[in-house]
Amino acid sequence: MKGWQRALIASLVFVLPFVIWLVLSTGKNHYKQLPKYGPHQITPTGDTIWHTLPKFSLLTQDSVVFTSDSLRGRIHVADYFFTRCPGICPRLSHSMAKLQDFLRDKAFSVKLVSYTVDPEHDTPATLREYAERYQADPRLWTFVTGPETTLYRLATQGYLIPVDKGPDTSKGELGYIHSDMLVLVDPQLRIRGFYSGLDSAQVRKLMDDINILLLENRPRS
Repeated sequence: MKGWQRALIASLVFVLPFVIWLVLSTGKNHYKQLPKYGPHQITPTGDTIWHTLPKFSLLTQDSVVFTSDSLRGRIHVADYFFTRCPGICPRLSHSMAKLQDFLRDKAFSVKLVSYTVDPEHDTPATLREYAERYQADPRLWTFVTGPETTLYRLATQGYLIPVDKGPDTSKGELGYIHSDMLVLVDPQLRIRGFYSGLDSAQVRKLMDDINILLLENRPRS
């Protein structure tokens, strides 16, 4: 081995541990962070307070009370659908089922939530039957019903997606208007992304962004 090679190796032996220590000691996150969405305000101290989901109280497919506190502390993905939907809902639910398969090894740190826009028909029993059709794991994927006003207000004022019911129930989506968006929400109930559940590329991007959000929210040592 030539002299300059021995000198290079020796310098690396001394310098490399210092470089590793410097990187670890900065305490900074060296990964991409997802944006936050919705209205926000700046406090006098310069901090930003972002839009979060409002408080609500609904019911799951097992008639268990489901509130905003049921989601706090965990990442979740939400969509709006209804069980007798003749249009986009089966494709949305298929995308949610793909997400469920993707999340099985995530130690249940991410939850899927499907809210109905047709609560008069979609009772807990009806939702439970629909969940079984898609082999939904109740530990991962929850179906939610309740008062129409609460469900619709949560969609428009919470998840920031359109939901409405028109007078003509004979055409299209039986008069129901709802988004094809899957909404990614962080453990602090802040919106971190919108993805079309009808677009396989968007669903794959959602999977990637879930991993990014998991990194962002991993426990600090």
